[in-house]
Amino acid sequence: PSAAEGSMSSSSLSAAGLTAMPPPLSSSEESKEIDPSSNIHNSTSALNSTPYLQSRLLHLRNDSQNLSTELTKKLATSRSGQSLLHIGPSLSTLPPDLSSLLEALSPLLSQVEQYESDNRGELDRLVGQGREVQCAVKKGEFSVQCAEIYQDLRGAEEVLRWKLVQKGDRKKKKKSGGNSTQIHEESVVRRGGYEQDIDVDDDDDDWSEDEAEEEFDHICSLERAAYTTLHLLQELQSSSADVSAMTTTPKKRTIQSSDGGGDENNDGSNNNNNNHNIANNNLPSLSDFSSNDNTLLNGVVLEKSRFLAKLAPRIRRLESDTAKCLVSTLEDLLVRVRSLMEDENDTAGVGGQGDGGNDAVYDDKQQRKRQHDELLLMIGHCLRGLALLGKGADAENAFARVAIMPIIRSKLSMGKLDEGGSRGECAGLFFLLDGIANTISTMYGSILRSSESMFTNETTGNVSKASSSSKMEVDLVTCGVWVPVATALMADPGIKMAIFSPGIANVLQANYSALDTFLSELASSLLRKSPHYEGLTQEEEEEEKTSVETGNFSQFYYRPSIKIDAIERAQTRLYAHPTTVEFSKRWNLPIYYQLRFAEFCKRLDKAVEGVCREGWAADVFTGNDSDGKKISDTFGFELPFFFELYDILLSMWKPDVYLRPLTHRFLRGVMQLIGRVLAFVKDGVDGKVQFGGTDQSEAGSDPSETSVVTPAYFWNERVEDVAVVAWELTILETCLTHDYLDYIANTVCPIDKASRQSTHNSSLELEEIRSLASEVLVECSQEFSPLVSQSWDTLIVDRLTKQCCIPLTAVKGVAATYRMTNRPPPSQASPFVASVLRPLKEFDTTFSSRTPPQIGDVWKQKIVEAVSSKYSVAVEDLIATVKRTEEALKSRKTRKMMAGGMSDGEKVKLQLLLDYRQYKKDVEELGLESDSIEGVVKLNRLTSEAESLLPK
Repeated sequence: PSAAEGSMSSSSLSAAGLTAMPPPLSSSEESKEIDPSSNIHNSTSALNSTPYLQSRLLHLRNDSQNLSTELTKKLATSRSGQSLLHIGPSLSTLPPDLSSLLEALSPLLSQVEQYESDNRGELDRLVGQGREVQCAVKKGEFSVQCAEIYQDLRGAEEVLRWKLVQKGDRKKKKKSGGNSTQIHEESVVRRGGYEQDIDVDDDDDDWSEDEAEEEFDHICSLERAAYTTLHLLQELQSSSADVSAMTTTPKKRTIQSSDGGGDENNDGSNNNNNNHNIANNNLPSLSDFSSNDNTLLNGVVLEKSRFLAKLAPRIRRLESDTAKCLVSTLEDLLVRVRSLMEDENDTAGVGGQGDGGNDAVYDDKQQRKRQHDELLLMIGHCLRGLALLGKGADAENAFARVAIMPIIRSKLSMGKLDEGGSRGECAGLFFLLDGIANTISTMYGSILRSSESMFTNETTGNVSKASSSSKMEVDLVTCGVWVPVATALMADPGIKMAIFSPGIANVLQANYSALDTFLSELASSLLRKSPHYEGLTQEEEEEEKTSVETGNFSQFYYRPSIKIDAIERAQTRLYAHPTTVEFSKRWNLPIYYQLRFAEFCKRLDKAVEGVCREGWAADVFTGNDSDGKKISDTFGFELPFFFELYDILLSMWKPDVYLRPLTHRFLRGVMQLIGRVLAFVKDGVDGKVQFGGTDQSEAGSDPSETSVVTPAYFWNERVEDVAVVAWELTILETCLTHDYLDYIANTVCPIDKASRQSTHNSSLELEEIRSLASEVLVECSQEFSPLVSQSWDTLIVDRLTKQCCIPLTAVKGVAATYRMTNRPPPSQASPFVASVLRPLKEFDTTFSSRTPPQIGDVWKQKIVEAVSSKYSVAVEDLIATVKRTEEALKSRKTRKMMAGGMSDGEKVKLQLLLDYRQYKKDVEELGLESDSIEGVVKLNRLTSEAESLLPK
């Protein structure tokens, strides 16, 4: 059985076209084969043995099983092999002869293919009929949509026709409209495609409440017509997009090879075969009905597109006429609001007589309030309708033209611009702008608040500048109010010249400040709540609650609530508008700064000239006495020159001088002025500036006038002047980095919230500005300290040292006082000792409270060390002279004749000791340690020999 099974496996492998490989040899066989000394006879007998044959049979079975498994795997990866595997799971179950099996299965496979082909054809027929049904359903849906579109179009046209007919009717009744206007309106009706007969109710009654309510309903219908127009435009755009998508050539599909390789781009035959296979394998389905290659659906879409294409002119005309009708209605409503507000202003001061009169006034007020609320609602409908059509600019232009320009024309003129001052000073500009803003806020503030509340983008959290300055659909505050005001100011040549180019610095600064204040407060002044028709008392609120039963539903009307964030966003839009940028470019601010800086330099130059002529004490302050007293009391300045300098620096940041866009220039001007003062002081310290010495021609041209001529001198030689100037520089340095910095910061970066709104800067930006100003002033003040140190450590020390050393010449006279004079021994210090340090003591007493903190007592230490050094040298020389004299007089007997038995030399030494002790006392009175001064220690050493001569 094992041999038969092995033969069956061999025949199966041969039928499959496979060749069996010879079995590998075992290790024992390899050793036998490799061993050359093995016996050939033994090898032959071993090959014919039964165990060997069994091992060969086992190897053949394993090889057959492995090859069968490999063949099964290869058949599983091919389509034909997969069909064979359905017959048997492995080669062991296949029949021995595959060709006979294929012949037996061929008729069956043909029948199966025929059956599949018939089913495929039936499926194609059913899918085709299903697509026709779906196409019919889709066509019905499109028909309903087209009917609705046409119905909406006719309805919107009817709304517009009713509006035009009603407007013409009212004009005929009131006899206020010309024939040309009526003809124009009728032509618009015909041009709009409204060919139906118009049934107009020729009622001769006056404008009643029913007609007002009908008008209110019709204005609501106008907004609905805008919605309809927007829907029709979107349908038209969608249809055009569908047609474009169908006519666009689709991209070539990339077909992958069956084995997952690259693209099949080798030749056309491969592509055709692959496409044919894909077409055969992909069964038709109703799910791909919306594909691009469906001709039935494309036909339906094209049919709808052709219908909409025929309606496109009417839709475009409807868009234009709807916008025109909304703009016309908005203009009429604005005129009615203006008339209502003017009547309210005319009757504001008129009251009724008695109780009946008060009731009539109250009823009239309530009626006007109700009319105002209704007008506000109708204006809201018009604004929303124009915003839907993307015609926000038309609404803004209509508001500017009808509401704002009449106010501007009535208030803006050269006469009112110069009211309160001489011609060209623009003294009335601030009141003119304030009047315009108040009038607009009173008459149209409710409309502006309603529009701002409707179209603003309400966000939570922090609002970035990008989002707050984004374009609104309708922006009446910016484009409806600010743009016409700015345009009016820039359009008139006379007004433009008077405001932007006056040629006078004070006038230009006042004009800029007035307009900057107007612009910075425009949003808040327009959007703040007005008392007219909005501020309700408690009684009126209670009455509104109880008036619902009488049909008054005004308490349910929308009343906008404008928050601080909305006002800030509106203000940001004002600053970001291109008109504001153009408006800002009209100002010639660099010229203004040059004029102002020339004034500052002129004041400083006059002060420098006065000081050079009369000295530092010259009265060169030209400011107010109150300002000078404040500067002296607050900061401690003493010299008028520095009064003038600090007053100039303060005046650069006064409200009537400073302009915010010129902040960097004013900071630079501060540095330049301080630099000029420092250069002037430094030249004086270096001895390059001479004071006094004024010529008679410079003093005055009239010879009869008497003038005091100051002798010429260099002020660096006067220690008092040097000390005072150094102290003034110290005060100025402290002021620049503290008080003056705070003054600038409060001007540029105001602390109070109301002033910060006018700067239109965030808190971080304001802190950055303050930091930059601080850096500039700190850098500018760094040049003061070296100059002050040089004044004290060099000039004052040198000058006082010279003055203190002058009395030291009397040291040599001590020996002459006792030589050959027979005077008694000294009992007190010499008179000159008290005058050695007297100049230093007097200077220290005078300027002890005005010594810079960084100087301290070092300067006194230097002076005393220098004087003590010279003093010790003079004493040392004198003692050496006395010793030589004593040596020469030793052989003489005059020594015995001296009173008290003390020689002249001993008297001199005793006098020097007393002088030293007095000098040491003077040094300690200056607050210095005498033991730390080398000259004083040396004096102690030189005079210590005479301590034994002191009386006990």
